[in-house]
Amino acid sequence: MLEEDSTSILPDVDIKAYLTLASTIDVQFEEECVRLIRGYCQASKSVRYGSGYELPVNSSFTLSLLAANHARINLRQQVLDVDVVMAIKLYEESLFCYQRYSTVDLKLHTHVQPGEEDEHLGDNVDTETEQFYSKLVTFCSTHIPGFEVGNED
Repeated sequence: MLEEDSTSILPDVDIKAYLTLASTIDVQFEEECVRLIRGYCQASKSVRYGSGYELPVNSSFTLSLLAANHARINLRQQVLDVDVVMAIKLYEESLFCYQRYSTVDLKLHTHVQPGEEDEHLGDNVDTETEQFYSKLVTFCSTHIPGFEVGNED
């Protein structure tokens, strides 16, 4: 059994209970989220085709799982666009580390140095996520005719 870390904010038993609860949540995808995942995959495959940096066949499935689990860890039953954006960003970072190529011109933060925490946490994460979302929608719109996401009134 793991030793209890005395510097931990939450005891291991609480973390385990939280993760157990989160793992039981049945999540549903908003239509916009499905469009964004499909749009990213379609546009990314189009851009990567013949480049030697192919998108894995199961990318749509993997992104759906990442987005659903991001919603679960936030204790939500509905997958929101922020869940999909975080999933795609994480996936693109993973591909970039492996292939050294990003279809959405991702800026990778591989190492956070002491004193740089504020640049990568808090409000800056929200701003960076919004910028990535905008870049992602532009990327999809550029490579897929008629691609749209957003609130439909």
